[in-house]
Amino acid sequence: MTSIYNFKRIAPVPDATDFLDIVLSKTQRKTPTVVHPGYKITRIRQFYMRKVKFTQDTFDEKLRQILEEFPVLDNVHPFYADLMNVLYDKDHYKLALGQINTARHLIDAVAKDYVRLLKFGDSLYRCKQLKRASLGRMATIMKRQKDSLSYLEQVRQHLARLPSIDPNTRTLIVCGFPNVGKSSFMNKVTRADVDVQPYAFTTKSLFVGHMDYKYLRWQ
Repeated sequence: MTSIYNFKRIAPVPDATDFLDIVLSKTQRKTPTVVHPGYKITRIRQFYMRKVKFTQDTFDEKLRQILEEFPVLDNVHPFYADLMNVLYDKDHYKLALGQINTARHLIDAVAKDYVRLLKFGDSLYRCKQLKRASLGRMATIMKRQKDSLSYLEQVRQHLARLPSIDPNTRTLIVCGFPNVGKSSFMNKVTRADVDVQPYAFTTKSLFVGHMDYKYLRWQ
């Protein structure tokens, strides 16, 4: 079990509109763009099947990246699991990741269905309509993930601001009533730089500092 997690490595999560733009523009750039009516029907089918498969692969790559980069609460140290539950509500967090995973499987199923239909496309027009319908259904699935993507981006931004904490090292917890000098104490004895205000209820985040005492490192 890893004790320190580098949450800053999690890539930004685009909103649903940007997500679609990224995927569809990549499909346009990376796959052939011209097909002629004079081509054999087998070549026309392959042209559109390739576009559907490439779009599905790109969706899968982007969605899988989100699922792999965000921490799985059951696999992280209990300290981080409890902290994330307090900050983000673990049920909401798990639901959002679950919906992203479901969308990935739905897009995969749509692509397989339309690739199967394209194998029997009997004209350029028919194949083009099938390709358009498949990409439209994939886009609809992603648009429904708008709230989950937005929520996960908020979580990512917050996680990136969390200090690096090693739950397995020697730890002193400074807590107490408001405005009694906790932040000032941390600034004095550690290398932390906590903003200190002259009025109560001003420290609203988790702060971590490190110090050496008798050749031992404390956090």
